[in-house]
Amino acid sequence: MGLDADTDDGAGFDSVEMEGLSGYFSFRNFINFLLGYGWGGVLLQSAVPNYVWLEFAAICVGLLFVLVFVIILRQVMKLSTDKTFHLDEAIGLIGDTYLRIPGEKSGVGKVMVSVRGSMHEIDAMTEGAQIPTGTKVRVTKVIGSELLEVERV
Repeated sequence: MGLDADTDDGAGFDSVEMEGLSGYFSFRNFINFLLGYGWGGVLLQSAVPNYVWLEFAAICVGLLFVLVFVIILRQVMKLSTDKTFHLDEAIGLIGDTYLRIPGEKSGVGKVMVSVRGSMHEIDAMTEGAQIPTGTKVRVTKVIGSELLEVERV
């Protein structure tokens, strides 16, 4: 169970983009407004005898519910981080050969590299001589989308 930032309600009533008001006109905020409007009207009924003022107060409470919800959601969204691993982050890092890397780019081996505190097992090649298992290597560049070029340290 967690917080989800997806605002699609399945019917296409996600949000109406209006100059600077994006995020305020959504199905979720409409429900929040109705919740505040309804509870505000019920709870203030005995305190506000005039019907016009009661409607105004209930509308204000509904708008306050929307405002508070938008502020809370924006604060929560600031806490999100991108933990996606990109091979480019490994360039220049030192790792260990996990499976022997054949020399002269004649085959693929594997290296273990720690990126942002997380160990990754990645396919690797080398231009130089064969690199045996357990040897320290430095990542020199990324080849394609899933292959590293390494050199012996």
